[in-house]
Amino acid sequence: MTETEREQIRERFLALNTATICDVYDELEWPVTALDNGIVRKTETRQQVAGWAYPIEGRMSDAKGADRLKLQVVDELPAGCVTVWAGTDAKGICLFGDLIAANMQKRGCHGAVVDGGFRDVSVISGTGFPVFARYVSPVQSVGRWRVSSHGEPVEIRGASGGTVRVAKDDFVFGDEDGVVVIAAADVVQVLERAEAIVRMEEEARQLAEQGMTTQEMLEKFGHV
Repeated sequence: MTETEREQIRERFLALNTATICDVYDELEWPVTALDNGIVRKTETRQQVAGWAYPIEGRMSDAKGADRLKLQVVDELPAGCVTVWAGTDAKGICLFGDLIAANMQKRGCHGAVVDGGFRDVSVISGTGFPVFARYVSPVQSVGRWRVSSHGEPVEIRGASGGTVRVAKDDFVFGDEDGVVVIAAADVVQVLERAEAIVRMEEEARQLAEQGMTTQEMLEKFGHV
């Protein structure tokens, strides 16, 4: 898939919502790959996050000095990505702040999803870089937490229990309702079905305005 095609797919997702994506998974009888409900948008501007996953994992560590691997990862991020930070055992600390966020954005990254914390909310919000995270903390990670791997699959807690596997180039999509992860092999199928559901729901709204009942909608569309 070319970079142009990837961007076109991303733009099409931005016209959708996570609820419809989850409905597609239910319709296909697939396990829903929504992330834990505690991971929500923390930046102040109401906006979606959408892009191709780039996983980053870390561990608590008392090693001193800068986390040079984290800086290297940020400096080499692929354009069009959304970084997915698996904090693993991180508690009460931020995994990055405004300087790291600014460099991610400069690299063409479209946002971050963090199973952990970050800081500098107001500054990052002002740049239009969306961050969906578990918490916010002013405590830095230097001397407390370090990146241990990147570009490798990670496991994030799921909304329905268990975990959701996130691999490089899976698709990450988040809005006010939460975050979903779509496996790379399923992206086009899920996208096309979600767009069809949106068209169906628009028709249903028009018919509702003309007097159709919810039970009649169920009979016609198989979904309300």
